[in-house]
Amino acid sequence: MPLSKLSKQVVAKALLATVLLSLLAGVAGSQLAPKVPLHLVLLYGVVGAAALFVFLILATVATLTLVQFILRKGGTDPQWFWFPAEPPGLVHLREQARQAKVQSTSSNE
Repeated sequence: MPLSKLSKQVVAKALLATVLLSLLAGVAGSQLAPKVPLHLVLLYGVVGAAALFVFLILATVATLTLVQFILRKGGTDPQWFWFPAEPPGLVHLREQARQAKVQSTSSNE
């Protein structure tokens, strides 16, 4: 699935912001380690930011995959815990699935 123009811009902005913040942290870090050359501190900052960016992307993908798995297995979206009951459409769909499962098991026997 190709990325839309908007999502490409969001990714580019997020990456640029990450690099700029890491450079800012690198400049501040150079004050903490004055004997280390500035270009080396900046390189460490960029590498650290890239590692953090990759880690966050992997954690996001893993979390979303787990949530989708739970929803496919009949779990409830955690956002619905704020409400006193599940949405009526979901209750109806689950009842239909339960009836279809009962009918399929009774026809197999």
